Amino acid sequence: MRNYGITSLCGWLLISCSWFCLWVLSYYFIMEPELAILLFPFALRLGIVLHTPKRYWLAVYGAEWWLMVSLAILLDQPQWLSVIAASLISVPITWFAQKYYYGSQWRRLCVMGTVIFSTALLNVLVFSSQILSLQMPSLQMMGAQDAVLISAPLYTLWMVFLVSVTGGLMLVPSCYLIWSYLFQKSWIPLTVNLVSKPIELRSRHVVIYVVLFALSIAAQVGLPEELRRFAPFCLAIPIILLAFRYGWQGALLGTLLNSVALIAARSGVSNMEITDLLLSLSAQSLTGILLGMGIQRQRELNQKLRHELNRNHNLSRQLVKAEESVRRDIARELHDEIGQNITAIRTQASILKRVENTPMGESCASTIESLSLNIYDTTKGLLTQLRPKTLDDLGLEEAIHQLVRELECEANGISTTIIWNEPTDVDLDLSDATSVTLYRICQEALNNMVKYAQATEARITVTFEQDVYLTVKDNGVGFKPEETLRGFGLRGMKERVQALGGEFTLSSDSGTQQPGTALHVVLPKL
Repeated sequence: MRNYGITSLCGWLLISCSWFCLWVLSYYFIMEPELAILLFPFALRLGIVLHTPKRYWLAVYGAEWWLMVSLAILLDQPQWLSVIAASLISVPITWFAQKYYYGSQWRRLCVMGTVIFSTALLNVLVFSSQILSLQMPSLQMMGAQDAVLISAPLYTLWMVFLVSVTGGLMLVPSCYLIWSYLFQKSWIPLTVNLVSKPIELRSRHVVIYVVLFALSIAAQVGLPEELRRFAPFCLAIPIILLAFRYGWQGALLGTLLNSVALIAARSGVSNMEITDLLLSLSAQSLTGILLGMGIQRQRELNQKLRHELNRNHNLSRQLVKAEESVRRDIARELHDEIGQNITAIRTQASILKRVENTPMGESCASTIESLSLNIYDTTKGLLTQLRPKTLDDLGLEEAIHQLVRELECEANGISTTIIWNEPTDVDLDLSDATSVTLYRICQEALNNMVKYAQATEARITVTFEQDVYLTVKDNGVGFKPEETLRGFGLRGMKERVQALGGEFTLSSDSGTQQPGTALHVVLPKL
């Protein structure tokens, strides 16, 4: 109970000071004490009660009520019963709105907007009843020629609505920002490590925005009188930039700075200019918040998209690794089991050939031995496609040299040069998936080169940096652009490279003086 009393008293004092300061600022701008209460003080109270437990509402409303009564007595304004009544009637609205004030930022901003416009309409109803009660005798005595005087109360009601909406759009989201920063963030304890950490100031951003605001205010003050009406549009530029950089919070900050500049530069103006300025502030606040929310929503969707893309890349890498693991296991089993069985069959065929002296027996034994050799050669070819054994035995560099020899590039008139740029001061540690992918790309490229390119020179360059760079170039006849990646081999290699998070580029020139094909691959080391 003691803590509750101390907290309520401190809150009452702080709210009273803030409320009175905002009323002075509003009165300086509007020059009407009653409407000044509806601009910033009512919006402050509305923003505070939305973020305050209900047990402290008595201190919030008590600070507002005693200040309104004190100002009414001081300024001799007995008709201020209307603003006190509007404050009392707004309690059920905020009570009901706080039940739904939770969840995401978008939900909270929607509740704020509903409460702001609801209380603005409520203020209009309260003031309209007061105006009707005060002017009803005059209206009954008016003739038809005096009906034009009705426009004055309508203008007053319009100002009540505009002032309430403008103040709410500016201060209620600001209260949410302060509450979110103070109570919804994880604060780091003040330790030696935090104190010794250097402070990082974004001075460049601050200077840019200060210059923008200075130019906007200078344009607003220095423009000729006939162009003064268009000056507030210059203030939209910093709001757009802040919204793009910091979301709706930045747009709201820009609106607050604009309001201070407008109020400071437009004192003592006519009612029409005050209406224009209030409309400008309301439009800037609403547009800036909506624009910032749209930008922030787009960034959240982009972040989710990047997360899903990274997740898909990780899954693809895992699938490639699992595929290579299965290939390696199957190749090992085939090599061990089928190789031993074929050796046993050939041994039994040789024994049968020596034991059986008939021509038929020797013919059958020779046939069995020949078929077993065919099976062995076929199995060896399948094993090479399934899992290159030279890659496990010799490593990637020697496996590529062996591949050039197996494809008989020299015999087909292709002079092949292999450039291996391996750093000497860094341990080369490639994953199995990366090594196999590089090997198979070289295999597919050299195979196509031997079959179709009619090339006489070929160059394979492998460079190891942060990533692995592979380039295969030849001086063959090339191919037409519409035939790019038509076959399954290179298209499968491209999909495999993309699955590992790499880049695959294939270019070719045909029918020129220097034809040829160039294949560029960038792969992470994983």
